[in-house]
Amino acid sequence: PPWPPCAKCWCRGGCLATVKRFMIRISVKHKESAMSHFRHEDAEQYDQRISFVLPGHELLHQSSAALLATLLSDDARILIVGAGTGADVLALHRQNPRRHFTCVEPLEAMLEQARAKTAHIVNLHFHLGFLAELPPMPPFDAALCQLVSHFIPERAAKGELLAQIAARLKPQGWLIQTDVIESDEMPALTQFALAKGMPPEAAPIIAQRFAEDIHPLSAEDFERLAGENGFAVRKHYFRSLTVSGWLLQRQN
Repeated sequence: PPWPPCAKCWCRGGCLATVKRFMIRISVKHKESAMSHFRHEDAEQYDQRISFVLPGHELLHQSSAALLATLLSDDARILIVGAGTGADVLALHRQNPRRHFTCVEPLEAMLEQARAKTAHIVNLHFHLGFLAELPPMPPFDAALCQLVSHFIPERAAKGELLAQIAARLKPQGWLIQTDVIESDEMPALTQFALAKGMPPEAAPIIAQRFAEDIHPLSAEDFERLAGENGFAVRKHYFRSLTVSGWLLQRQN
């Protein structure tokens, strides 16, 4: 598909600030700014744009759902933190339509997209807001938090989100966590986006915004952070340019 036009600047969608407005999900300390930078048209173009800047985006969601399918019972309850436009819940439902899903998403326009795509799913509850605001519920068997915490600047706040998820899980419950990590792969990601149709003039803007707006940890530090906030790393199961995904398990 053609590179989607940016609704604001000359770069035709190349700036990561545009990507950030419709990718950011959770930050307890920064939720007001997350909401203020988001526009309805960003949600409408999210699914098209994300494929340019995240190699293997569809495969990520499919792989996550397949991995959880090997670990959970048919009646499992799954929490999705940062549900976005519904990619996770759709992939999970295709694996097993009998499971129950709770989707947390603070951005209404994203949630509208998710609702439209998932109208056929019966066992599904949406919560417009943040995880800290989700009403008390029975503990979940598993959770997913994909492409969320790299937008949170502070390491402590990233840990706080992990702790909040752990508190919502059953003992030994599972978490799929995927984030941008520290790496030297930005040039390769740029080449990927150019091959997908990104205009050349957008390349330096993406690199600049990536440096300013994404707050990655190293893979090793993320694993330490997970251990500090109630999780053990069971598998480093996904790797793409700049992105890593883990299977974590809550500790008693």
